[in-house]
Amino acid sequence: MQYNPALDGVRALSILAVVSFHCETPWGDGGFIGVDVFFVLSGYLITTLLLEEHRHGGIAIGAFYIKRALRLYPTLLLLIAAYVTLAPLLRPADDRWLAAGAAGFYVMDYALAFWHISWTIGHTWSLGVEEKFYLLWPLLLPALLRTQRPITWLLAAFTLVTGWRYATALTWNWDQAYFSFDTRMSGIVLGTIGAVMRPQVSKPVAFVACAVLAFCIAAPFMPSLPLRLPNEAVTLEITLAEVAGFALICHLAEHGGSGFFASRPMAYIGRLSYGIYVWHFPFVLLLRDDHAQPWWVTVPATLVFSFAMAAICLHLVDVPLKRWRKQASSAPGHSAVA
Repeated sequence: MQYNPALDGVRALSILAVVSFHCETPWGDGGFIGVDVFFVLSGYLITTLLLEEHRHGGIAIGAFYIKRALRLYPTLLLLIAAYVTLAPLLRPADDRWLAAGAAGFYVMDYALAFWHISWTIGHTWSLGVEEKFYLLWPLLLPALLRTQRPITWLLAAFTLVTGWRYATALTWNWDQAYFSFDTRMSGIVLGTIGAVMRPQVSKPVAFVACAVLAFCIAAPFMPSLPLRLPNEAVTLEITLAEVAGFALICHLAEHGGSGFFASRPMAYIGRLSYGIYVWHFPFVLLLRDDHAQPWWVTVPATLVFSFAMAAICLHLVDVPLKRWRKQASSAPGHSAVA
């Protein structure tokens, strides 16, 4: 798939929203919706890649799993190693081995939903949601494509998961509604719909989508918001963010060669976004909760730290691994082994 810098720009917008939310900035109370935009983008990109493979002879499931592991796992393992090493000093009350196991096996989403587990690396719940999608989707997509109406099935799945999240949020435990894979995969499903449909989204619609995302980020701060109960407001914001993210991503996928999202700074921040997400949250907790620093101290310090760690992981870990993988795939014996 041809590289589209504007989609990295969407990643940049999403991660900056998440960081502002965790740092408790006055303008970022709804910044958690950055995760939902990530989910939509992930569903779109992964499905696009798998569809391309499917058109050219079939999906190499084992190779897909290996590529995902090499792309995502090294940075996560570095975080877990740092956490296990420093937790006795910085977070002595944590059950660090339980938290490390939940993060390392990508079950933090259900650990937060059903267990009393420490929050220090609890942000890895979203990685657990995506990892389950990576495991299941290459197996399900070929069967879906053999049906007569794949879009109908995907729309039904999106509606079902969204309704299930609302029912869970308003009836049972809120943690189960917010963190669990079964309630949060609606955005990913919406992204898969975009990849299969490839809808043409106009520039005015994309502009409205940006305005909706800005509203969602600022909405909890607005005193006139009609639905002030957390469960109602947050479930509504998640759905709005998913739909707006869908429209924006579909537009930029077709018309994203230039503009703000495709600018070099935004594209580079997007390339760093995974590392920023992985590293920023424990540092935020250290400043925000342990040392009670105000947001105007926490934000710049967190950005400097997380950008630096993300750049180290990208250029010293991810890029060399990608280069090695390409060399291994082009080796003379690779085709015979495959």
